[in-house]
Amino acid sequence: MPYLRLDLAKTYPPETKRELAKRLWELYADVMQTQLWRPNVGIAELGEENLFQMGEDGLESITMVLVEIRRARSLDLRLELGRRIVDICTEVLGVPKRTVLVEFTVHTGDEILREGEWAGDWTAVEASAG
Repeated sequence: MPYLRLDLAKTYPPETKRELAKRLWELYADVMQTQLWRPNVGIAELGEENLFQMGEDGLESITMVLVEIRRARSLDLRLELGRRIVDICTEVLGVPKRTVLVEFTVHTGDEILREGEWAGDWTAVEASAG
């Protein structure tokens, strides 16, 4: 935890996926004020004709980003993170901004195990240890 899962409506070369993961990993650690080793990124390529929203002209393919985080981050931080995730996906994947959706799920620290121990809620101590 945290976990960023991207569902993609296309397939991409390994280099593109690695660049996307690296940029999201660094973004998360910076914006959410935590250590670089904490974020995890998963990429699922669902392929064309498998992930949609209803657009103005009918169905359009989307990029769905699910962000699982620990509580104690402000709405402003989550908004900044979400907007910058959209920007990175637009740049790296070459998709329109309107087709990148970001959804947050906030967990308490006692809902997440890491190395067999509860992760705990985020605190400012993590920011200073980053």
